[in-house]
Amino acid sequence: MDKLLNHPTSLKILAVLIAVLIWAVVHIDPETSPQSATSNTDTKVIEAAAIVPEGLDTDKYVLTAMEPTVARLVVEGRISSLYKATNDDYIVKLDLKNVEPGIQELPLTVELPSGIKEVELSPRKVTVQIEELETQTREVQVITEGQPAEGYLIGESSIVGDTGNVVEVTMPKDDYARLDKLAVTVDVTGADSTVTNKKAKVIAYDTQGNPMENVTIVPDTLTAETQITLPSKEVPIQLRYTGTLPDGFSLVSIGTDVEKVSVNARSEQLEQIAIFDGFILDLSKVKASGEVMVKAELSDGIAAVTPAEIPVDVVIEATERRTMSNVPVTITGLADNMKVNINDSSNGRIDVIVKGASSLLQKLKLSDVKLSLDVTGLQEGTHELTLDAELPAYLQVEESEGYSLTVNVKLSRAEQDVDTITPPDDGGTDGSGNGGNQPSGNGSGGTNSSSGGGGDSSSGNGNSGSSDNGSNNSSQEDPDSSPSDNDAGNSEEDTGGEEGQNSSAA
Repeated sequence: MDKLLNHPTSLKILAVLIAVLIWAVVHIDPETSPQSATSNTDTKVIEAAAIVPEGLDTDKYVLTAMEPTVARLVVEGRISSLYKATNDDYIVKLDLKNVEPGIQELPLTVELPSGIKEVELSPRKVTVQIEELETQTREVQVITEGQPAEGYLIGESSIVGDTGNVVEVTMPKDDYARLDKLAVTVDVTGADSTVTNKKAKVIAYDTQGNPMENVTIVPDTLTAETQITLPSKEVPIQLRYTGTLPDGFSLVSIGTDVEKVSVNARSEQLEQIAIFDGFILDLSKVKASGEVMVKAELSDGIAAVTPAEIPVDVVIEATERRTMSNVPVTITGLADNMKVNINDSSNGRIDVIVKGASSLLQKLKLSDVKLSLDVTGLQEGTHELTLDAELPAYLQVEESEGYSLTVNVKLSRAEQDVDTITPPDDGGTDGSGNGGNQPSGNGSGGTNSSSGGGGDSSSGNGNSGSSDNGSNNSSQEDPDSSPSDNDAGNSEEDTGGEEGQNSSAA
């Protein structure tokens, strides 16, 4: 080995190898070798780099247009750096900090990842339109879409909740001229009951019905509700009442200013409804004259009534009594060969005690009290029968110990086929001897011997119960007629003279 190292040729070869090694080390260093550096870098082209606006005062302005919206970017860098970066890392910025409203041209800037530099940017400027914002308060409508279930109709729509239907709208000032409405949508497809959309989005529509852009709405969602109803029609109402007034009081009148209501029902049922009688006044809850709210009671087939509650005016007075003397009894069903006596009286008249409000008793005439007796099919002999009585509304026959509408009726054969009792003519007396010819309204018939019951106030027909506070629904008397002096008073009897009176015939 020593001989080899000491040999001149060996030393020359070793020197050459060391020189080659040093040369290689020097040329491999990228900092000192341009050829080596070129082989480790590359370029990249981003054809549509998004332009990002920043710095705009969004409380005052809005960017409504920018042209173009993307830029072509060419970058250069180490292959490793280019490989690591994504397109989102190459940011083209548009500075809008100090802009004013209007159309203007502004420069672009580039933000690149470390180790990468810009080679080319095209374009370097963009044209923008900046508009001033304005905030206004507007109301929101409800729009429905779809059709409800068969037989149902779309009713009223509304915005529910504490915020109501008012929102704040912020949009470019000039765009308000195109704003038609703000609306939320409720889908009623197949619905058979009320539909509620709790998160209905508020949308601004222009005059062409298209949604508008660059609009901020606060709040941007609302709760919308749409009623789904059956068909409806308006019908008149008929008041009814039930229960009894406190002891010692009688009805003078009940009435309401509401004449008609809207009734909802299926079409086939709606056709059969001509009147609504579901407003029923409970007399037991009436303590004095005044206004009472009465709710509608729905019968089968009626889904809803509008209004569902109405005010009813009630007038009551202390109960008084009045005796009507010699009231004629109309006989029906009497055979031609028979005659009749009532309570052993041949004139076919009896006394009747009527009770009710004082103001109504003062107007009562003898012709307003109608008594009838049906003897159809009865044989000869004595029978105990109950008279049917008709009286003006809210008056009734007093039945007490020693007096009632139950009478003894004696049927016997008539002599020479002449009845001893004839129906009264129009000149019946009022108990004072004066003939009366004022007709009363038609009654529905029936007896006053039943216990206290209800009636209706819109019809002049009907019967009352025997309690102080029931009422008779027969028609009211002629208001132009007044009772005679002998008719007034609590217990005063009406005495009838013979003048102007006819005996009742069968």
